[in-house]
Amino acid sequence: MKILSLNQIKDADQYCIDNEDISSIELMERAARKCYDWIINFFDKKLKKVILLAGRGKNGGDGLSLAKMLSEHGIIVTIYELNISNNISKEFIFTKKKIIKYGIELKYINDGDPYPSFKNEGDCIIDAIFGIGLNRPINNPYWISFFHFINEKKFKYVISIDVPSGLFIEEKKDILYKRIIKSTHTLTFQVPKLPFFFPDYEDYIGKWFLLDIGWKEEYTHHMSVKNFFIDKKSIHSIYKKRKKFTHKGNYGHGLLIGGKYGMMGSMVLSAKACLRIGIGKLSVYVPSCGYQIIQTLIPEVIVVTDPKKYFISKIPTQNLSSVNTIGIGMGIGKNPETSFALETFLKKNKKKSLVIDADGINILSDRVELLSYLPEETILTPHYREFSRLYGTWINDYQKLDKIKEISIRYTIYIVLKGAHTVISTPDGELYFNSTGNPGMSTAGSGDVLTGIITGLLSQGYSPKESCLLGVYIHGLSGDLASMEKTEESIIAGDIIDYIGKSYQKIRK
Repeated sequence: MKILSLNQIKDADQYCIDNEDISSIELMERAARKCYDWIINFFDKKLKKVILLAGRGKNGGDGLSLAKMLSEHGIIVTIYELNISNNISKEFIFTKKKIIKYGIELKYINDGDPYPSFKNEGDCIIDAIFGIGLNRPINNPYWISFFHFINEKKFKYVISIDVPSGLFIEEKKDILYKRIIKSTHTLTFQVPKLPFFFPDYEDYIGKWFLLDIGWKEEYTHHMSVKNFFIDKKSIHSIYKKRKKFTHKGNYGHGLLIGGKYGMMGSMVLSAKACLRIGIGKLSVYVPSCGYQIIQTLIPEVIVVTDPKKYFISKIPTQNLSSVNTIGIGMGIGKNPETSFALETFLKKNKKKSLVIDADGINILSDRVELLSYLPEETILTPHYREFSRLYGTWINDYQKLDKIKEISIRYTIYIVLKGAHTVISTPDGELYFNSTGNPGMSTAGSGDVLTGIITGLLSQGYSPKESCLLGVYIHGLSGDLASMEKTEESIIAGDIIDYIGKSYQKIRK
């Protein structure tokens, strides 16, 4: 799914109006109806009173239309019209006339007025002040203070229409958090907005939900974008169903390299995940102290050991002709001999597909010049701290994205930056944000599982891009399925592996 710019969203709205023989007001009412359906379903007859804050633009028109629908349903709605902008849309004027005629209580808040107490008017507030239409920061001290006042009231439910008011959907130099409504739920139209994927905005956006308002897909299909949302539809198109007359040779041979004394669990998790994702054959290369551990816990793999007992000192570069993909770095440590072994390996390996994780990335951070030795389309899978070691810190999430794109393009590699919405950066400057996963996956070993999954997919013949997209989606979906039975708090990395099979079942449907 494409993530559109502000102008592209406006163009898509207009295309819908021009080619569906509907007016902007009818499109507004369609959007309001989708919000109404979500709210009625969410509250399940428990909602009795609502406060609605309406600006005077199109978002305010959405809000007024929604207010009428809620009132017709028997919910008591108190509307506050905010005189916060001189721009008044025709949609707002049209719907306001309906509201007055219908008899819903309409109050006004002007610059300098005492703030309303909202006493007994409801514990749910609907924010329909600006939406995506805001093009400059709120500078009026009265309205800045009013937004702060709303946030301090700590309503149980704050539902924003399209985006929380005060939030820009495109980068601004100064991100003024105190001038944004803090939402518990955001009901956004048709496509996700880029800030929804940023940790910086988590407390303002809350949980967000996509509402389909019936855009014409043929128009957005031809739009050129660089940012995408990984959804089930896109993953289903990547997934390759197995043919009947196949054998293990059809699904690749992978090699995982890593582990040190006390950290062999990383290799166990990666190897198990690699097998569960469907690789045909898997070898592992570990220090000799890991031989019995691996052989006992994972009898399906071929175990090769390093001459050293407690750490890796040499990485094989010979006899790799049958190996399709190498995953390296899980629990490997940063012993000087290990670091030198990785450096030597990278300088000699020119062809084998690589997935590099954990201390493999940390070793690269100490020797950034080694990035130039990576084969094209190598995949790095850092978390935020590992990436900051590699390329320094960032001021905000926009700059973070610029940095991962810069590295991907410069070295022709993929970066899988792990997080709540894991983001994949491609060599051609595209960004893909994952839709699956939950906070319960913030547990030791979760990243090792992801590396095993991506290595296994790459070995099976998926392209590097497909392996990243399908890998992060299955990884997150497996965590989601695990959380449904075990709760987020109790998930461990091994649980994610256990649900890979069920994730495949979901993808096939």
